[in-house]
Amino acid sequence: MKKAMIAGLCSVIASTYLYANTIDTKSVQVAFVGYKTSVMADIGGSFKQIQYSFGKDTKSLSGILQNAHAIIVPTSSEIPDNAEATQNMNKVFFPILTGKNNIQVTFIKVIEGEEKGLISAKITIGKESTIVPLEYTIANKQLIAKGKLDLHSFRQGTKALQALSAAAAGHGGITWANVEIIFTANVI
Repeated sequence: MKKAMIAGLCSVIASTYLYANTIDTKSVQVAFVGYKTSVMADIGGSFKQIQYSFGKDTKSLSGILQNAHAIIVPTSSEIPDNAEATQNMNKVFFPILTGKNNIQVTFIKVIEGEEKGLISAKITIGKESTIVPLEYTIANKQLIAKGKLDLHSFRQGTKALQALSAAAAGHGGITWANVEIIFTANVI
């Protein structure tokens, strides 16, 4: 009986430790992967200018992510080693999609499991919003959350995609509306 109680207590302590992880807020990065051409070739990038705020409970992953908020300057996007693609995103695509608005992201619901979870991210441009579910995993002390954003969720999405297809010869006339959103952070 005593061994069973000790084993049960150790199990509770171990599970508490698993769920006690949090993130290093200085390591947070937001990236995206868009798709082009008829074969849906991918092209990825990130944003250089993002202002973050996090939840008040810094002792748990869900506590720090619940109601976390980011304000992204869309024209600060960068496609590594591709100046032309970066220019097309910042001078053609984002000005049409967002106008003079920033992109605001709020984590409105966080469900924390064992090394996996789900984040409901509310993405807002101007007065338009959509919810994107981000599934996350934790491996090698890193949280990686991914989800798909449909750009048709925003009124200017189709127009921005058409303008980017016209401006970027490498797209072969096709820019896909689904964009993978990737949120990463080191787990501490």
